[in-house]
Amino acid sequence: MIISNSIKYYIFAISLILFQFAGYTPYTLPLLALAAILLFSVDTFIYQIRTIPVFSLFLGISLLIGIANVIFRDTTSKSIMMWGQFYFFAFFFMGTQHKTELISIIKAVVYLIFIADILSNILLAMGFSLPWTAFPPIRPGEFLPRFPGVKNNTLYSGSISFLAICCFLHEDIKNKWIKRFIMASMLINLLLAGSFRYYIILLAVFLLYKYQFFKHPRLLKSLYFLLVIAVVVMTALTVDISQSNELRWALWERTVGLILQSPLTGIGFFFQTLKDNTIFTFHNLAMAGVTESTILLIALCFGIPVMLLFLYAIYKTLTYYSTYKEYSIELGLFLGLSLDLFWGGSLDNCISLSILLLSLGLINYHGYIVTQAGKYIKK
Repeated sequence: MIISNSIKYYIFAISLILFQFAGYTPYTLPLLALAAILLFSVDTFIYQIRTIPVFSLFLGISLLIGIANVIFRDTTSKSIMMWGQFYFFAFFFMGTQHKTELISIIKAVVYLIFIADILSNILLAMGFSLPWTAFPPIRPGEFLPRFPGVKNNTLYSGSISFLAICCFLHEDIKNKWIKRFIMASMLINLLLAGSFRYYIILLAVFLLYKYQFFKHPRLLKSLYFLLVIAVVVMTALTVDISQSNELRWALWERTVGLILQSPLTGIGFFFQTLKDNTIFTFHNLAMAGVTESTILLIALCFGIPVMLLFLYAIYKTLTYYSTYKEYSIELGLFLGLSLDLFWGGSLDNCISLSILLLSLGLINYHGYIVTQAGKYIKK
């Protein structure tokens, strides 16, 4: 029986939604495996390696280092599971045909979860008691509570709002008032989540979209670099007035110290083991393995050289922005999500991870021309 492409994409979309709320179960894993089998193409996988050689090299070296450390060091099942998820999605999307169509399906998933998220926050604001989420206390040094959304997680609520805004920027809606109302609701939900890092990456996406920075590679790279530096500096300057930034800075310092203990090869697969009832103190977060930076996590796991290889893969992707004649959805999504890796990011958010990897593949592929002989040459 031949399965149509639309059904293949819907199977993946359903499995992605189930993963968001059910996690790893005997039901979600087979469904995700089925989606991977149906959408994967060996030829596409080989062609994608040619278009993203630096990222492919990063995947290969980091995987070898991780496996070697598993043999010689104790590794938690949580760490193997999270990094296994990362490599699965990375290789899966490299071999997926019609990546643009797949992003469209994921975009629909983002909208559905966003609707559930904003409705949860509205009901909480109205004083309703919800079984799947709880009204959070106000953190020291802050004036308003951070609304946790449908998953009882403020970071997730901020993430899904950010993704929804990025996707909606690309929608062609004729009625300006309807478009403004929807955009305003997305921005309000992002504000309710209270995660300031999403404000910064949203600013970067807005500048890219509004002023077409993708046509000016030097300006784009300068903006990228300045935002990373600005966040680090602002975090350092506000440690005395913001508990969140105080914890973030302390965790960064601790992680850098751990990296310097094994700077070349890292410690292998490692990931945080936060629980729902974990109290946000430095001691608890440090013991749980929180790094507050995926970039630092990569250096901790695989060493500084592999981290630099990953950063170079991001840089190479940014260089291909100038091959676009007009704004496209993957440009904003990759810019924002890759920036988020410096002061946050998470490998356990399947939707953000999927979009990041798909956008990376699409942008790099766009930077090449396929000749009649089947060879890839840079534009």
